[in-house]
Parts: sequence; structure tokens; C-alpha cells
Amino acid sequence: MVNLKVAIIGKDKIAYEGEAVAIVVPTKSGIIEVLPEHMQLVSALAPGEIKVTTKESEPNQNFKISGGVLEVRAHSNVIILADIVKE
Repeated sequence: MVNLKVAIIGKDKIAYEGEAVAIVVPTKSGIIEVLPEHMQLVSALAPGEIKVTTKESEPNQNFKISGGVLEVRAHSNVIILADIVKE
């Protein structure tokens, strides 16, 4: 099965870099779930929480944000530039 390749980048550090099964993000248009092979997309992020669902053997990751930008690229690559409030 194909997984997402995810990078969540804060102002001063990379908060998460790795694979994920799914990501839930708060956008200005509402909450969306990004799955492998998702269509390409660029969206502004709203304040809220990013939820990264990883493999069963790894703990899931949550990040509180105050805003940012989501980019879903070809081949299940996801880049999130975010103002991270708390991990």
C-alpha cells in the first residue's frame, strides 16, 4: 500500500517528517482528510489541529496550529508550512 510522504515545517524546525496513512487538517474551507493518491491541492490552513495517522507500530502525531499552508503534490507528497502552537 502507498503511504503519504509528509513534512510538517514550523518557523524554526521540522516538526514531523515521515510516512503517514492519513492526515486531517483544518483549512479555511473546512476540515479535510488527505489520503494516499489524493488530488494535488494547495490550501490555506485555519487555526486548529493537524492529526497525522501513522502506521500501527508508531504513535499518531497531533500538532496545534494557528495557521499555515498545505500543499499536496503528486505521488502522495504532502508539505505543510505551519505556525505550530503546541505539539
